[in-house]
This record gives sequence, C-alpha cells and structure tokens, in this order.
Amino acid sequence: MNLPFVKYHGTGNDFIMVDNREDDRRIHDALTPETITRLCQRAHGIGADGLIQVIKHDGEVPYTMGYFNADGKPAEMCGNGLRCTIQFLAELGEPVREMPEVKIMTGAGAIAVRFADEERIQVSMPLPSFTPRDARIVSDGEVVRGSFEVPGLPAPVTGTAVGVGNPHFVMYSSEMWEGEDVHSIGARLMVHTDLFPEGVNVGFARKESPDTLALVVYERGCGPTLACGSGAIAAVAAGIREGRFEQEQTVNVRMPGGDLRVTIGPEWSYAILEGTATRVFEGNVEI
Repeated sequence: MNLPFVKYHGTGNDFIMVDNREDDRRIHDALTPETITRLCQRAHGIGADGLIQVIKHDGEVPYTMGYFNADGKPAEMCGNGLRCTIQFLAELGEPVREMPEVKIMTGAGAIAVRFADEERIQVSMPLPSFTPRDARIVSDGEVVRGSFEVPGLPAPVTGTAVGVGNPHFVMYSSEMWEGEDVHSIGARLMVHTDLFPEGVNVGFARKESPDTLALVVYERGCGPTLACGSGAIAAVAAGIREGRFEQEQTVNVRMPGGDLRVTIGPEWSYAILEGTATRVFEGNVEI
C-alpha cells in the first residue's frame, strides 16, 4: 500500500502525520505496531517520535488524533502532537484557523486547540492531577517529592507523580542533569512496572529563574525527546506543588528543541500549553 505522509515537528518533537479523514479501514489495518515502529526508525525509516493518524467526524468533536509512540503502541495524548495536528488540518484545507477553538478527540478525551496568532498555537491540556489513579502510580496517596528504590540504580530517586492525561514522574535538581543520568534513570523508571504498571514519562527538571525551567523528558516508548508538551505541563504542575512556581504564572519551559510556555490556572482550573508547529517535508512510503 502506498501511504502519503507529512512530517511535522513541535519544538523538535517530530511526528509522521497521516491524513485519514475518510476513516479508511485499509489505513487502520496497514498501520500495525510493527509498521509504525519501522516508519519511526531514524536509520531505516522516515524517523519520528511517533505517528499521528487524523480522522474526521460529524458532530461537536470533528476530529480525532490517533497517536502512536515510536514503539508502535498507542498513547493517550500528546501536547506537541496536538499542535502539529491542527497545523496539519489547516494545511489540508480544514477551516480550523477561522474557528475560535477546535475540539480534537484523543485517548484522554476531547481537547480544545486554537491558533493564538499566525504561528503560536494554544492547547487546553488535561488538568494536572496528583491522585495515584490519574498519575498511574502504585501508592496509597499522592506522591510529592517521594523517594523510591529502583532496581539497577545505586541511589533512590525523588520526584512527584502527576497525571496530565498520561503519567509523569518529575524530578527536580539544582544541578544540570547529565545525559547519562537521563538515559539510565529514565530507562529504568519507564519500565518499573511495580511502581508504574503502565509505564511512565520521566521528567528531569531544573528551575533556572523565577519564571523559567529547563526540562528533558524521557518519554515512554520513545526515550529522550527534544520536547514533550504534556511533560512541560507536568513539570510546571510539579513545580507549583513543590512551591517552586505559582498558579496563574506563565512559565517558560526550556527544552532541547526550543521553548514552550505553560500557564496553570488558580485551583488547577486550566492548563494552557503554547508553542509552534512546523512542517518539515512530505512524501510517500510503501507499507
């Protein structure tokens, strides 16, 4: 089967975008986990952190973002992927720029996205939650600055578990995280199923100024990525809970692929992610 695609990135977090607005069963059947993994391989495929299939519907929620990580497994949602999705829809001729907001269905429910201006896109992200159920952590209560022994690591890890439609464990440090730590800690925590039965995205954060943090995310099913939208929300939420930032404050999240802006409302009433989405190239691939 010949599959047209467009490559996009949101602050360096890159995706293979597939137009399946007609909800063609042949495309669904062709995009097996094995095929998605092959397409996302950087040495042997197109190369991406994930694949997004865009489907169109009638009704209040007109689009679905079917998101798969680079390992071929579906994930609940992706903030950077949502920005790429609405930009992709605009390129396809959908009237999304003229709409005050566009609702897109994800595995975490319907999420509102809108163009803030010609370049920047705002995503109304799932509200951060620290309950064990939402953070998908095995615990009797909320985990804020909790410490755990992790098999294969020489010392306990300390961090905050937060759900943003998907699970995150955010660790703050006063020092810059080294790449070796990101790989070794991230890889072991991601598969620590006794603590995180569904896996977890691991955030390595450092507060740099009153309104800026540096962040690297070891994403579940991907490894370290240049940016992670839900990870940015999780890091700011964990920072607020730990007393590092304030609600209603716009925090600049500096990631390897560029900057995102995050604002979390009073009493956790809203969580806004803002950034850009960039078209890279298009092509066709046999699958």
